[in-house]
Order: sequence, then C-alpha cells, then structure tokens
Amino acid sequence: MYEEINEDISVIGIYKKHHFSPKKFKWNNRVFPVDEVTLSNDVRDGMIKKRLYSVVASGNLYRLEFNRESEQWKILEVWVD
Repeated sequence: MYEEINEDISVIGIYKKHHFSPKKFKWNNRVFPVDEVTLSNDVRDGMIKKRLYSVVASGNLYRLEFNRESEQWKILEVWVD
C-alpha cells in the first residue's frame, strides 16, 4: 500500500530527446539515486499541468510530482509493505 508523504524535494535529471528523466532526488537530507523510471504521466489539477513519475530508488517505489507551473517537485507517496 502507498503511504502518503506530500513533501517538497529536489530532483536532478537529464533531458534526452525532449524528455526529462529524473536521476536522483533529495528528501529528508538523503540522496536517493533513481534505479528505474517505471512510469511518467501528464495530468491536470484544474488548470495546472503536472507530470507524475513512478521511480524505483533504494529498493522502494516512489511517486514524484513536477508542477509545471511553479516548477516545484514533491514526493507524493512511497510504497510500503
């Protein structure tokens, strides 16, 4: 089941062929290298465009959100057993 977090984070990634791919993120003063991006999806929250990423890092699955209007990153959820 997912545990809701909803906290601001910092993300580093690369652009390749017009697509962004997160490579690591910083949360709670720890850096998490992204092992795999399992999903990226564009969504709207009213008029605000956002991009969601599901990533595997340190053996866990995280859901990240990029607000394309404010250019702010959040960690939304982490999968816990």
